[in-house]
Amino acid sequence: MFLRRPLVITAMLVLAGTAVRSQGVNSNEPPPAPLFADAPADPSAPQSAADAPAAVAPIDLPPISAPPPVVQASATGGWDFSPPKPQPTDAPDGAAASKSRDGEIDLTALRYFAGQGDLARVAAEIRRLREKHPGWQPPQDLFAQQGNGAVEKPLWDLFAQHDYDGVRAGVAAIQDKNPGWQPSSELMTKLSLAEADEQLVKASDAQQWGDVINIAAANKMLLTCSNVDAIWRTAEALARTDDEPRAAEAYRYILTACAKREERLATVQKAEQLLKSPDDLEGLFRLGRRLPNGSSEFDSVRLDLIRQKVGDAAAGKPGPEAIQSEIDQLAAHARNANDRSDQQLLGWLAYSRKDYVQAESWFSMALKPGPDPKAAEGLVLTLRGAGKIADAQKLAVQYAGLGPLNRKLMIEVLTAALGDPAATPLAPGDLVTLAQAIDQAQSAEGAQLYGWHLYNANDVAGAADWFRKSAEWQPNEAAAVGLIVTARRLHDTHDYAELVAKYRDVYPKVAELEAAIGGRKTPTAQASSNGTARSLGGGAAAGTRTPTRSPRRCSPAMSIGRSRCSMTARAGA
Repeated sequence: MFLRRPLVITAMLVLAGTAVRSQGVNSNEPPPAPLFADAPADPSAPQSAADAPAAVAPIDLPPISAPPPVVQASATGGWDFSPPKPQPTDAPDGAAASKSRDGEIDLTALRYFAGQGDLARVAAEIRRLREKHPGWQPPQDLFAQQGNGAVEKPLWDLFAQHDYDGVRAGVAAIQDKNPGWQPSSELMTKLSLAEADEQLVKASDAQQWGDVINIAAANKMLLTCSNVDAIWRTAEALARTDDEPRAAEAYRYILTACAKREERLATVQKAEQLLKSPDDLEGLFRLGRRLPNGSSEFDSVRLDLIRQKVGDAAAGKPGPEAIQSEIDQLAAHARNANDRSDQQLLGWLAYSRKDYVQAESWFSMALKPGPDPKAAEGLVLTLRGAGKIADAQKLAVQYAGLGPLNRKLMIEVLTAALGDPAATPLAPGDLVTLAQAIDQAQSAEGAQLYGWHLYNANDVAGAADWFRKSAEWQPNEAAAVGLIVTARRLHDTHDYAELVAKYRDVYPKVAELEAAIGGRKTPTAQASSNGTARSLGGGAAAGTRTPTRSPRRCSPAMSIGRSRCSMTARAGA
């Protein structure tokens, strides 16, 4: 019996070797990520590093604590990673059971292939191990039956429930009763990988990048197309620790070996967020497959990258700027796909460059399907920047109801015209709309500007109302000065004294105003040396006449939130 097993092994290896030489090793799964040699392609079907095609020849990844490895080109044209001996780590050792039984050489994959009866892979793995460890011979019990389906079924049930501690406890319990029993290599391989994957995820979520790299290096069979998430997390750990070349290599492995389109797209998206090298990123884009319509599967990610550049440039943020060809590519997409977001983005880029012609074109295009708050805001600002004030005012009023920012912009555009003598006077209807918007937005700035407009129109009482609102909504110097000036014009001695006392030490202009009055004790018309009376703020009245209160007409503003018109002080006819 002892003589038969070596003969069986030898015969099988001869047959397997013949099959390998004549046909090559055929696998439906690609080899593991080139960064981590010796890993199988699928936890359920481990593969040998020897199965890797020359284009993606594997390399070994040492633990992060080891010195930088020496990378050389192999004879086959792939990577030949020759790291120093890894330092011990606390990472889950998926091959620990195999190493303890078979010495320092990891035979996990070899035993798995043997258990599956995959002679071609057994032969390839033996050849690889002999090349790596000259003089090594395969174990005599390689094809011995391990485990028992009926005995292991409860263990597999626990495994399906992700109760990995329960599986190990179950194995120990069975071995206590049957000291010679060994669990199947399939069960222990999958268990070790599941435990390692669990720890890798926890380390990644905790941003413990060194631990992620160590766990991946110790459990290379995790890094396959069947577990792309593990490769993503390992690549991120490499990028976060300034090892971008190997991070890029991990992403390239997925794009050259893995087929699922959603995983490929997510890979490029993740790489775009982490890789700093434009050349590395461009290399990944070139690995995109052509779709039936002739476009690349990664065109959407490339456009996202251009959008980021354009958005940063429009906002004045530092960073790489989009070149003209990239802007043209985004512009073509914006037109052909009627993408309003891209049209607005290009509009903001043109606006930031003060190219108001292009900005107006893009914002107008974005508004063709219907009103949009941001497109409307951009168009109003563009028209104002181009000096088309009347058009800007008209559209500001038209789009004011789209949102708070549009209403605020309308207030800003219209109140700017109130203080500009060269501007075309606002129509009565626009004044009413403006007053309503200021009230609704409780705009302190708009209220004080509207107040000064009424004051200059000699509607002093209406002005006082708006100054008061402005100060209530947000205390400010302009409103305080307006309240004091209107109190003096209205000859309200009590309010005037209170306001001066309240704001004298708060706003410098109030103190200057009080000093300009010259210590007069009453805000009413005062006799001057020439016998005339003067009122602060430019109002003039005959010094010999007594101010009287008489009704006045309500201004457009006074109809907002008031039940009656106030009385205004007026000097004689």
